[in-house]
Amino acid sequence: MVHFPSFHKDMKPNGASRFKSLPKNSSLSLFLSRHDDAICSGFITRLDRSPVSTKKVVFFKALAWNLTVLFLITGLAIWTVVSDLMSTTPTSLKLAITLTKNLLLVTAALIVITSTSIPFFLGECRLRAIYGFRPSELVIRKPPKRTSLEATTHEDQRLERYWRMASRAINPDMLYSNASAALSPCYWTVEYRAVLDAMLCIGKGSFELEDLEFSIWKQHGGKWSACELWRMHEIMNDQQEIAMFKNFLTSAGKQELLTIWEDMVSASSLGSFRYPSPKAYQEMVNVFAKQGLDYETIWSRLSERAQSKV
Repeated sequence: MVHFPSFHKDMKPNGASRFKSLPKNSSLSLFLSRHDDAICSGFITRLDRSPVSTKKVVFFKALAWNLTVLFLITGLAIWTVVSDLMSTTPTSLKLAITLTKNLLLVTAALIVITSTSIPFFLGECRLRAIYGFRPSELVIRKPPKRTSLEATTHEDQRLERYWRMASRAINPDMLYSNASAALSPCYWTVEYRAVLDAMLCIGKGSFELEDLEFSIWKQHGGKWSACELWRMHEIMNDQQEIAMFKNFLTSAGKQELLTIWEDMVSASSLGSFRYPSPKAYQEMVNVFAKQGLDYETIWSRLSERAQSKV
């Protein structure tokens, strides 16, 4: 189980902008409660603003991968049945070998199908059939297990660790539908039931899509709180962040993007520290997404690299 020190303890005046608490009977609270588990694991939510063309490529690659998995499993099942029928092994020994072999194969096939094909065809394909591909799409998952953050850690450090943990937890490269993530212990699955329910609620006007911007949601005593991870960039002033990004964007041949980004960072600053609004953050992410770049992923990698040099 994931252990987070209570968000309510962190709700101090100097850090109030990074947290929000929901009324117990609000539509968003009721939605989150419907999908939380018995041990109150909570959720990580984020909006995927990658280009629609990228989403389509990712989907069709996943479709090809999952169809391949099904064909391989079907072929293996046919080969197993044929080999069992044509075996010349004595009947008594043949029965024992067949049962053992088939049990192992069925178990392995079930593990693969339940972790890849079933969520893809019943979740992802259903989601695409209903809503298609959108510029901004909701991602919801349970927080990873075996993650512990000490309550004695300094607040800014704790908030930064929340952010790094969540960024890794929703790494698109480790999504269950990617072939590269098939054997990784870090693969993850979208909570499709929650996403579909959220889309229905948003369609009815119960809450807004932007209410589920990059955050960790936890329930304490029946009351939901969110650590708004998209605000974590406030811990670094704009000069520090510009210096961190400059080499990366220049070496990547993104000089025009760097210029646009510098202007946006300066416009969202107050004094020497940043206080970006939700709209400013969304615009920032959209600018990077149009260039095929994930803003949070890049920020995480570059800041880790900068810290390792300190």
